[in-house]
Amino acid sequence: MVLFDTNLLVHAHVISSPYHAIARRLRDEASVGRLEACLSPQVLCEFVTVCTNPRVIQPALTLAEARGEVSAYWTSSGFKKVLPKETTIMRMLHLMTKITTSRVDVFDIFLAATMLDNDVRTIYTQNVKDFVVFKELEVINPFLSQG
Repeated sequence: MVLFDTNLLVHAHVISSPYHAIARRLRDEASVGRLEACLSPQVLCEFVTVCTNPRVIQPALTLAEARGEVSAYWTSSGFKKVLPKETTIMRMLHLMTKITTSRVDVFDIFLAATMLDNDVRTIYTQNVKDFVVFKELEVINPFLSQG
């Protein structure tokens, strides 16, 4: 089981992205069950934030369009839904003790904790450096390994 990070969804959406074809193929494989993949609410919220920001995406999605995209992902039978559990905050706090730099992205740590609480050990992300500190996870940049 692999968790799709926000950047994979964004590249699948943005036709002009140099990674669009790879991201779209992975998304489509997951949507029909050929790739065992999952999504978290956090990733979908980040997708809305990125794709509705005209400084990041041109043309930006309207909120209604973004809502439709998120609904399609969340209701797709091909994606497992990975939710935080009661233990996720405590796991996040434990993971914070493993961070040796002063820069802490609590959202990445929380996503890692959510994954671990749901026995998801692999993430597809372009932001490898944000997750390699978590030795429990296999971090794959699908745009390098498949492109």
